[in-house]
Amino acid sequence: MTTQAATRPVHHSSPVHEPPAAIRATGVIVVLTVVLAIVALAFALPAARTAPHDVPIGAAGPQAAGRGVAATMEQRAPGAFSFTYYPSENALREAILNRDVYGGISFGPDGPTLLTATGGSPMIAQMLTQIGTGIAQQTGVHLKTQDLAPPTADDPRGAGLAASALPITLAGLLPAIALVLALKREVWTRFAATVIFAGVAGLSITALLRWVLGSIDANFWGVTGALTLGVLAMGLTLLGLGSLFGRVGLALGAVTALLVGNPLAGLNSAPELLPSGWGQFGQFLPQGANATLLRSAAFFDGAGAAMPVIVLTCWAVFGAALIVLAALRQARVRSA
Repeated sequence: MTTQAATRPVHHSSPVHEPPAAIRATGVIVVLTVVLAIVALAFALPAARTAPHDVPIGAAGPQAAGRGVAATMEQRAPGAFSFTYYPSENALREAILNRDVYGGISFGPDGPTLLTATGGSPMIAQMLTQIGTGIAQQTGVHLKTQDLAPPTADDPRGAGLAASALPITLAGLLPAIALVLALKREVWTRFAATVIFAGVAGLSITALLRWVLGSIDANFWGVTGALTLGVLAMGLTLLGLGSLFGRVGLALGAVTALLVGNPLAGLNSAPELLPSGWGQFGQFLPQGANATLLRSAAFFDGAGAAMPVIVLTCWAVFGAALIVLAALRQARVRSA
């Protein structure tokens, strides 16, 4: 008795046709070139197009003198400034300290006084000083200057605060990305870790700004709270996108934050110095709102913080809502 083994049909896999290596290498080079061009434009274009657009400044004293300065400044820089007239120098000072205007000029019996607030924007303060000095030299009038929100002695140019924009953004993005990739199903663990990290990051960055860079010297806990809320808003938003949409949500959120939110934050300049319209748009994004809140806490004892707090709270709530939706979806899948 002989047995015959059943022969199995042999399936020959069709060969995979790949483009030549030279073509693939060319494609990689083209894609990387486009990506680098987009990144360069995102960061360099706002800086290259920096120019004042309706920067709010004030004038106090006789209306005729104030209007004369306004006309001169409009002639020197058309459309750069928007003037508000105040009845007294004290009213102008209060407006500057409340962040209603960036600075101004007061006409009193002892001559004109230029009031600036470097803490609000070093670039605008420098711009006002240069224009004011030029007008004084042209008219032969002695111009006194006073900085109502001066920078610290250890960081007179405010470079440390301006340079913290990208690290603050990364503090909001990197933990969310790492948590989504490392903890696949633990939605609420990721949420708790993001909240805790926001507090730790806010305290750490504030400590660096205070004792290492010397960029702030007052309102330590106010600055800590501002940074914590900013990191939390960015972190929860990206965590929510990643929890609900996976890697696609993470990628879109991170790219938007880095290429749109960070360049439009205005931390190293001011919203009014960014391309027209874009600076105001940036204030409704987490980085822009956090930049304004940070300067308010560091130099103005919290004045002008209401709107940025509202914006950041809305982003944090939005991110938390996405996380809740992701948790509910996960619960339905488990019970199915």
